[in-house]
Amino acid sequence: MDYKDVRKKFAELSGRWDLLTTTYEDAGADFFLNAGQKYLDRSLDAGKMIGRYPVIVAAGTYIVKTIGLRAVKEVWAANADGKFQLLPDLLGKLKTDYSEEFSSVPNGTPRYYAPAIFRPFPDTLASTTGMYNVGDLLLFSATAPAQHFNYGGIVIMPPPDGTYTIEIVGLFYSPTLSATLSGAVWTQTKSFWTEVHPDTLIAAAIYKLHGLYHNTGGAADYKVLVLEDITGMDKDLVEEDLVGYLQMGG
Repeated sequence: MDYKDVRKKFAELSGRWDLLTTTYEDAGADFFLNAGQKYLDRSLDAGKMIGRYPVIVAAGTYIVKTIGLRAVKEVWAANADGKFQLLPDLLGKLKTDYSEEFSSVPNGTPRYYAPAIFRPFPDTLASTTGMYNVGDLLLFSATAPAQHFNYGGIVIMPPPDGTYTIEIVGLFYSPTLSATLSGAVWTQTKSFWTEVHPDTLIAAAIYKLHGLYHNTGGAADYKVLVLEDITGMDKDLVEEDLVGYLQMGG
């Protein structure tokens, strides 16, 4: 379902036409629809919530980051010689095992990864000149379009000795929903929820609308509706997983 049509149906079912313009562009509806979509994303931990983020990294790279990452499940490395899975570790243990600064660790075949801590404190810290052991922080820039607030990612050790494809398998947020009109042409984003379950997305958005406006009764009704849909999706995913377990078990 086109997002502009999801947006119109949201206004129709919620009665909040004031959240759209007369040409059905956003006047506040997208806030609730994106909030509802994030709620749905966090309610599922399998299926279309799992994604694979592949990126080519050069020799010496020890940070892999991306926007929209919720949680890391697996990390793989690959080059022309083959592919292999990196072993999960704790960031503190990597700092102990590789006691020099990460940027000074001799390059080699990547073996380990740990969820990174990119956030400096204070959040607007813009420089660490003269400091040691801070190379994995993402520093603030007033002109950059995205800061550490937006990113999730990993540290890999040792830094690769050549070009590798690093693939993060994990839970990712759906893309931000938007639809803009230029002349008679709409430019729209899509997601799993707009394409496959637009009704559930609309219900989640109305749930957020009622909740944020302190209409607890209305919010409770819509939450029940959303959770019924989520429960059904979970059952489908369980059935899918069982097939794999049965095949593995012979």
